[in-house]
Amino acid sequence: MKRRLLVVLAALLVGAALGSLSCAPAPPRSVILIVIDTLRADHLGLYGYQRPTSPELDAIAQQGAVFENAFATSPWTLPSFGSLFTGRLPAEHRAGWRSGGADEGRSFLPMRDGVATLAETLAATGRDTGAIMNNAFLHPDFGVARGFQTYDHIGGNRRKIRRADEVVDSTLEWLRKEDRGDFFLVVHFFDPHLNYDAPEPFRGRWGADIDAEERNELMDLRPLRQRIRQGEEIDWDFLVGAYDEEIAFVDQEIGRLWRALQDSGTLAESLVVLTADHGEEFNDHDGFEHGHTLFDELVRVPLVVWGPGVEPGRRTAPVSLIDIYPTVLGALALPAQDGLPGRSLVPHLKGDSPPLSRTLIAERTLYGQHRESALAWPYKVIFEPQRGEVMLFDLESDAAERQDIAHLRSDIADDLLAQLEAYRQHAESIALEEAVEPDEKTLENLRSLGYIQ
Repeated sequence: MKRRLLVVLAALLVGAALGSLSCAPAPPRSVILIVIDTLRADHLGLYGYQRPTSPELDAIAQQGAVFENAFATSPWTLPSFGSLFTGRLPAEHRAGWRSGGADEGRSFLPMRDGVATLAETLAATGRDTGAIMNNAFLHPDFGVARGFQTYDHIGGNRRKIRRADEVVDSTLEWLRKEDRGDFFLVVHFFDPHLNYDAPEPFRGRWGADIDAEERNELMDLRPLRQRIRQGEEIDWDFLVGAYDEEIAFVDQEIGRLWRALQDSGTLAESLVVLTADHGEEFNDHDGFEHGHTLFDELVRVPLVVWGPGVEPGRRTAPVSLIDIYPTVLGALALPAQDGLPGRSLVPHLKGDSPPLSRTLIAERTLYGQHRESALAWPYKVIFEPQRGEVMLFDLESDAAERQDIAHLRSDIADDLLAQLEAYRQHAESIALEEAVEPDEKTLENLRSLGYIQ
């Protein structure tokens, strides 16, 4: 009798385990990575912004995992996308501004050869790979197209970009291809980047209602920089309003894309990741636009993940864009890659992981002196090697980064600086690639956007 009871009990336990396994969601078949250019996290409602810039995203974010403290690896596009696509820090993948050389004003390092990209890895599994890209710095010459079977690139400039509605149309057209199998698709929205010129009915919603000529003059990047350098008065409320109008337009189109993915059944079988490459400054630290500092207005970005097995809710642990690569592999139940500095966030997506204890690095500024930062929550050090300038901030008590406490907590600053030095020595051991001088059309787009003279 006892033996029979033990057999029955064992059968029940095995049955319960198998039932539990059968209830576990299957891994997603496909991956959609949505990247919104120049979108700072704190201008979205889901990150506490009071202006209603993102009603669509605020609503759908309730179905996903929202990471409250996500950070880019650089304050401008090329190195940041390099990190997204390789899971490595800028000095490792090398996509970014060239150091030294007579032609450094026009030449940029491409992504380093031999560094596997997420697109290459997923293409090797038989997935279709595609990208819809709109920034001049995302030209294939910079190496960011590696692994994509289709790479739809239109380099935007100050006068003309592919707007968010056109991006969604192109995305849906790509998805409707009759023989489309499992896939990896990157969708890039460029609208929040200067020039801020949202279409109707968003245009003028929060920015002053002025004539088009005056509006364009106020938003022309190069004259704006000159006026700021000369100490002229700037209408920051207007600029912020015009920027927010662009975000609201993109938000509308993300809602349209989301509904189409739901209606087609694609959403139920996909991992969807939404983030940004960097933010934008509006005089937060006496500057404007991006590429020049490592304060949070430029490196704190949104990060929301949806998909099978993702437990909705908010996550406070600090994470980095380099975590997206290993997270995608983990979510798809693919083997992890050795040597990636990022960490899979899959345990966080399931809602059962403690906060990550780690140091996050950002670097590779585009303008001015080179800067580096190291963040070990809640402390963040910003270091300017050429001048030896060190700043330390406590992001829990001073989220706006106003109170430099390096002189008060030199022990913490020294520890973070030592970690930066170790990373710098590692980076210096990596051979430089040949710099790339973009073609004339790309150069003209970069000039129009104010990146080069």
